Amino acid sequence: MSSIQLSIPVGLLVENVLTSGDSPDDIIQCLRQRDYSQLLPKLKEPTMNLDERLQTAAEVGEDWETAIRLGYEFKFLHINGLKRLLDFRFDQKVERDYVQENLSLHQVQLHTHEVELLRSMISRQWDVVLEEKDEQSEQSTSPIMVSIQLKYQ
Repeated sequence: MSSIQLSIPVGLLVENVLTSGDSPDDIIQCLRQRDYSQLLPKLKEPTMNLDERLQTAAEVGEDWETAIRLGYEFKFLHINGLKRLLDFRFDQKVERDYVQENLSLHQVQLHTHEVELLRSMISRQWDVVLEEKDEQSEQSTSPIMVSIQLKYQ
């Protein structure tokens, strides 16, 4: 598990800027200089107010730079934040790629390494569990189906 913990606004800032496909160092340089001209056209959500999110990070002392480079976990993540995370990080959308039932998401298809990454980011509040027994090895390149359930209901 990552030692960097981020709030929802800052975590989703990190996820959005990572969708650019630019290197972490290039992303960090753009954000430090507050020059988003090269970054914005490549973002999944170009309308996100990056200045506001960076200000939030500064106010609460969250290390977004290290999070971009090394990863992080969410301090708290509600169901809508989880759905946005799945969209930003794994290009998975509710109703198109998986089903929501109350505070659970079902039929989420991810590769084994993606499941481990997701667990490391959300395990404070959410359980990621296999939906069906796969006879595939962990080295398989095929996605596996998981459910994501709130730990404390």
